[in-house]
Amino acid sequence: MHPMKKLRTPAILLAVLVAFLAGCNNTSRLVSNGLGVELTKIERGSDGTVSVSWRVENSNIVPYLLSRISHKIYLDGTYLGKVMEEDPLAVPASTNSGRTSKLRGEDAAAAQALSAAIARGSGSYRMDTQIVIRIYDENVENARLANSGTVTVTAK
Repeated sequence: MHPMKKLRTPAILLAVLVAFLAGCNNTSRLVSNGLGVELTKIERGSDGTVSVSWRVENSNIVPYLLSRISHKIYLDGTYLGKVMEEDPLAVPASTNSGRTSKLRGEDAAAAQALSAAIARGSGSYRMDTQIVIRIYDENVENARLANSGTVTVTAK
């Protein structure tokens, strides 16, 4: 037997093993591929509370059930606050689902950035989102989504 043939078989098995393990490590990317998140409106109420309207977009041909959603929201480069949603959100195939949620954690810098954006009517946002996707009723997958853009900012 030639030395090359002895070397070829273990090398092929090693390559298959590495590819398999790499695939197992990236399951959350595979599961969340095709999902996106978008901030659609920020509104300060007459009582001073801040609500954010957002949606999850699903370009896949399968529906998703998100069991937990957490957004960190930045407005014009300033950390505005966090949204925690514990109520499940169904996202049908090839469409989107959204909610309006209360923002938590606003401080003086955030209030100033919000007031300036209200005066302009809009602002630049960035949102970093963590979602928990429920799969087959008991299994869950954690995934991260991010987006940035311009959002309407109003006051009641």
